[in-house]
Amino acid sequence: MRILICNDDGIESSGLKALAEKLSDKNEILVIAPEGNRSACSHTLTVRESIQITEYGKIKGCKSFSISGSPADCVKIAIHIFSDFVPDVVISGINKGHNLGSDIMYSGTVAIAYEAAFFGIPSFAFSAFSHGESDFDLYSDFAAEILYKLYPFTDKNGIWNVNFPDSDLDVKGTKFTPLGTKVYIDEYVKDSDGRYRIYGVVDESTEFSDCDIEWNKRGYITITPLKYDKSDYDLLKIIGEKCIL
Repeated sequence: MRILICNDDGIESSGLKALAEKLSDKNEILVIAPEGNRSACSHTLTVRESIQITEYGKIKGCKSFSISGSPADCVKIAIHIFSDFVPDVVISGINKGHNLGSDIMYSGTVAIAYEAAFFGIPSFAFSAFSHGESDFDLYSDFAAEILYKLYPFTDKNGIWNVNFPDSDLDVKGTKFTPLGTKVYIDEYVKDSDGRYRIYGVVDESTEFSDCDIEWNKRGYITITPLKYDKSDYDLLKIIGEKCIL
């Protein structure tokens, strides 16, 4: 397969490198990633300034480039600038830090997968539990297995959000789950220059049931299929039948 790999942690990320090198043994890989960390920038696009593209070339077996833009920009750059490389699938990750539940609303990692879906390309977003270093070789083995098994069942707009549990735990298995709702306790702290920085921790009092958050916490790899169409079809039907404007 031809695989485009992007991320939001930046071109130097060990999670990106491990995944790209793992998949390069059987596939043709193009890596395009931001030049620095772009975590939590969601689906931002660069529209008010130019984008610099720089050959990276430090990932074994892969063509690799960094860009000065956002994670979503990486997909657009690949499609329009590297147009001779037509990917069969787009993979995002492996991200340092999970993207569970409502995290996907802020995630640059998941935004890459959504951008791929806009172009009609199947996509996978892989995220690890820890924000630090993890066993990315192990995660890459799991990611490759998940890719090869799910790809035949994925349509052109298919998006899979995959989260690996804490690598200090024994992986107990895999669960296909819906998204949960993660609640953060936010705190804005004033810096010495008068600006504010947000810090947030998960509200541990929140109870989760059969969802990605709970199963990931129990040591399972969670896999959630996503759609970019957020239309409320039930309400559209009700309004269409009962409301006349």
